[in-house]
Amino acid sequence: MRNDSAPLDKQPRMRVPRQWRRLFETVGVVGSLFLGGFGSGYFWATRSAEAQITRQRDDHLAEIDRLRDAFGDRLSSLAGRVNEAAGTAAGAAQAAGEAASTAQTAAQTANQAAKTAAKEFKKP
Repeated sequence: MRNDSAPLDKQPRMRVPRQWRRLFETVGVVGSLFLGGFGSGYFWATRSAEAQITRQRDDHLAEIDRLRDAFGDRLSSLAGRVNEAAGTAAGAAQAAGEAASTAQTAAQTANQAAKTAAKEFKKP
């Protein structure tokens, strides 16, 4: 009969079978190789991606500067022309408004003259 209250060094030891120990050892070695390769690959991929993003950002900024140099003068000259055209259009609109006001006054005068002529024509 076995006594569980005996000290540990007096109790019989249960050992894991050799096949299981070899399996655990193999899984540990292969797993550490796999995880080590995965970790180093991840490290180098992120480092490469950071360098690529930095290079791409610099390329984009250089392209923006090139386009600004190429088209900046044209845009500023066009802006001046647009402002001139807007001023001309505003002047034309003001002249059209004055012409409409004058036409309204003329219409009222013609209406009064027609009414007066109609009254004069009806008198016997």
